[in-house]
Amino acid sequence: MKTLSEKSRQPLLDETTNFARFMGRYYLHDFQEGISACGQEYWLMTLADASGELKVYCHNPVLMEKKPIVGMWVHIEASLSQPKGMAYFCCKNLLLEAPVERIGADLSSLPRSACPIDYAFDALFFIVSRISNQILRDFLRDVLLQPDVAINYLRCPASVNYHHNYEGGLLVHSLEMAWQIICAEELSADEQNIAVVAALLHDIGKVWTLKPQLRRTPMGSLVGHDYLTLEVCAKPLKKLSESAPGFANQLRHAWTCHSPKARYGFKPRTRVAKYLQRVDHNSAFVGYPETFLPRFSQTSEALVGNL
Repeated sequence: MKTLSEKSRQPLLDETTNFARFMGRYYLHDFQEGISACGQEYWLMTLADASGELKVYCHNPVLMEKKPIVGMWVHIEASLSQPKGMAYFCCKNLLLEAPVERIGADLSSLPRSACPIDYAFDALFFIVSRISNQILRDFLRDVLLQPDVAINYLRCPASVNYHHNYEGGLLVHSLEMAWQIICAEELSADEQNIAVVAALLHDIGKVWTLKPQLRRTPMGSLVGHDYLTLEVCAKPLKKLSESAPGFANQLRHAWTCHSPKARYGFKPRTRVAKYLQRVDHNSAFVGYPETFLPRFSQTSEALVGNL
C-alpha cells in the first residue's frame, strides 16, 4: 500500500462517507475480535480523529496475522462494502505504525475520543485558531503531535493533589491561561501570540511526569516537570530558532522564569513572561467555573482541517 507523506491529505473520519475508498493514519480507539454468523473471524476497529470515530471491519486473514493495540496509530486503507443492502467500511490494507516524529500532518490527527472533557477539546481548536502567526502555530503543532505528548496532553491532570487534579486537568488549566491572554488588551499582537503558545505549553513537561490515573510516572518521581518542559519542546524549539530566534528565546525565557521563586535564577523581564505568571496564578489559585472557556457543540470542519 502507499504510505503517507507530510503532503498527504487524509480525509477526516466524518468525511469518509463521501468516499468509496480512503487511506490515512488514525488513532485506534477500540478493537474487538469476533466470529460472524457464517463462522468467519473478523476484527472491528474503531478509528478516531478530531472529527469523531469510524468503525472498520477486517476479514483478511493475512492482515489479521498481527494484532493492533488500542492506543496506537495505524496506517489503514479501507473501502466501502454494501452487501445485502448494508453499508460498512472494510479494511483492505493495514500497517502498524513504526515510530514517527509526528502522529500526523496537523492537529486533526488528535483523537476527540481520547479527551475526557469534550468542551476542552473544542476550546483547544478555537484558541489555536486565534494564533495569527503561522510560524508559532506550526511550532505548537510540532510539539503537540509528538507521539509521547499527544494523548497525554489531552488526558493528564495538572497535578496529583493540587489544582486541576482530575483527568484532563492539564488541558483545562492550559486553556484557562490561554483564554485570559486572548481576552487581554495590553499585549501587542506578537506578544499575545507568543503568550498563548507559552500558556498552552507551559506545563508540557507534565505529560512525562503524570498519568491520567492521578499518579506519577517513574520519571515524575525523580524529576520535576519544570525541568522537562524545554526537553519536551527541544526539537521544535531548535526548528523555531532557525526561522524566528526572537520567538524561541521569548518562549524559553517565559518558561524558565514564570515562577515567583525564579528557580532558574532569572526573574521575568518581558511582558509575556510577567503576564504568563499572572494568568498561571489566576488559574491555579483563583479558579474559574466550567463556563469560563468558550463552548462549541462540535469542532468545526474549518478549524479541524487547517490546524
